[in-house]
Amino acid sequence: MTRLLSLALILAGNAAIPSVGAQEATVDGEKINQVIVYGDDKCEQSSPNEIVVCSRLPEQDRYRVPQIFRGDPLDPRNEAWANKVVALERVGRFGTDSCSPVGLGGFTGCTQALVAGAKAERVAADKTDWQTMIADERAKRLAGIDSAAAEVEAAVVAEERAMEERRRAAAELERQANGEAPTTPDSEADAEPLPLPPQS
Repeated sequence: MTRLLSLALILAGNAAIPSVGAQEATVDGEKINQVIVYGDDKCEQSSPNEIVVCSRLPEQDRYRVPQIFRGDPLDPRNEAWANKVVALERVGRFGTDSCSPVGLGGFTGCTQALVAGAKAERVAADKTDWQTMIADERAKRLAGIDSAAAEVEAAVVAEERAMEERRRAAAELERQANGEAPTTPDSEADAEPLPLPPQS
């Protein structure tokens, strides 16, 4: 009995946990849902009152520890701020390995600086750019709204034409019922002259 009760509590607790990787925000009254999906998982479609953007990761990352918590704890990116401050004190140095035009052998550190900059750019390029994804989804949504408006306008014009045809057919049936001669579009135009513009 105790096992069943504890199992029920665990299941109820798991049901209350939000999905991993989902983040909701409201920007300028617009609800934005950022979701991380894995492998071939389906990304839910945006709705009229919510923009959904998905970042797709490989299937093998589904149950792994997030990228920011992996790797070597001695990595310089995980270094304490106190150590970074000490490193900043060396910014104005010159001489060997400094990549500086000042001092003996100042040029010798430039290759290491170029390599470090290229590595930092590659690491930054691997990150997900949520802002660009949200802007693309917003543009796609606006294009959908424009096409939907064009479809609605075309449907309204078609309905108005159909109503006009039905009105003409009803008028023609009424004329035939009264024994009048059927009219052609030319005679209808003659029978109902257009109003003249007001004269000044």
